[in-house]
Amino acid sequence: MEQYLFENGEKVAALTASPAPGAYYTDQHVRLRSAAPDAAIHYTLDGSEPSVGSTRYSGPIAVKRTTTIKAVAIRPEDRQPVAGALKGQAVSETATFRYEFESRETIASRFLSFTYRSMPYRLYIPAQYEPGGEPYPLVLFLHGGAERGDDNERQLLASDGAVIWAAPEHQAANPSFVLAPQARNVPGGGFGLTRDAANDDVIELSRVFEVGEDVRTAVEIVRLVAEQYGIDRDRLYVTGLSQGGFGTFHTYAIAPDLFAAMVPIAGGGDPDKMPALAGKPIWAFHAEDDAVIPVSYTREAIERIREAGGAPIYTEYAADLNYNHGSWVPAYANKQMIEWLFRQRKQG
Repeated sequence: MEQYLFENGEKVAALTASPAPGAYYTDQHVRLRSAAPDAAIHYTLDGSEPSVGSTRYSGPIAVKRTTTIKAVAIRPEDRQPVAGALKGQAVSETATFRYEFESRETIASRFLSFTYRSMPYRLYIPAQYEPGGEPYPLVLFLHGGAERGDDNERQLLASDGAVIWAAPEHQAANPSFVLAPQARNVPGGGFGLTRDAANDDVIELSRVFEVGEDVRTAVEIVRLVAEQYGIDRDRLYVTGLSQGGFGTFHTYAIAPDLFAAMVPIAGGGDPDKMPALAGKPIWAFHAEDDAVIPVSYTREAIERIREAGGAPIYTEYAADLNYNHGSWVPAYANKQMIEWLFRQRKQG
């Protein structure tokens, strides 16, 4: 949106906002700009009309909830002052920039609901998709142990792991399908085996490198959806947290050529199998102070890949940040990671 400042009847400056007004899920930092280098920008956030007495813009405006920014450009010593301006100043027409924020629940409600065999799953279809038209990438999200069950909701609502990819700002930049299956809440259920077989409430990591039934079923669903819809087979991606972080690594053992890139979080991979991933684009995350899944599981996986000549990206959050077993919170808020993922294409 542009609003112009006039001098002698001619346009001399435009007032713009970046990012553009619209719908968002994540916090935004709005930058205002006037093309006139000597113009001061004044703005309001409460719906009132801005004036020279309103807040003067000095840097990005943090917007975290639905907000209307109204702004004017004011240039000193203009030859044609207008009504409402101080003497010797001119103002542009008021520029209005509205930012609307959607909740996790609102985005989750757009996912369709299905069941494959006994596994529930949710599927987001990009608004631009037309059967027979342009194919779009797909992101598979594998949830953690607490989201197991059969309600077909918890895997969407417990974290940003699925909904972040369907957020308006990310769909605008990178339209994609998002697939979120739900693992069984039974002994031996989950996309990674991190629970004691006799007592599901107890964390037990001796079997984490076993490839379980649920992650195999999730891969089958990916193949099913890829057959049913126009999916770009060169841009299938997998990400997961905790149990799903292990599951993300497990998908390579099941289908080594299926996914173009992987984002495992707070999980780990079988060190003996990691050299085979040397050519796979990977960005892994873990927190140094993780008290549930020790950070050593990801550290060793990454080390083995690098020793084999791979170049995975690894982000480890320092203990003083206190993320503990929650490194997916900053990981899924990492816009650079999201942009990186969508740049990846299957090689060969």
